[in-house]
Amino acid sequence: MHHSANITEHEQDHVIARRQRIGVTLMILFTIAYASFIGLCTFAYDWITQTKVAGIPLTIAYGVGLIVLSLFVALLYGILSRTRS
Repeated sequence: MHHSANITEHEQDHVIARRQRIGVTLMILFTIAYASFIGLCTFAYDWITQTKVAGIPLTIAYGVGLIVLSLFVALLYGILSRTRS
């Protein structure tokens, strides 16, 4: 019976490690998108404020896109990190 507990603990460690990899990967992808936005606002301010997408300033479109992306990343993490029964 003690052996079964070790298997369960090992499976839990495996699940935790998998979730961490998924979370770190998704966070890196989101951070790249966010850093790109900050970089554009810092180094190409005139361009990003004057450029329009469907009549909306790119700063607004990019900001709303980041919010939508964060919700998508959270949903994707929830789906990918589910344990298999």
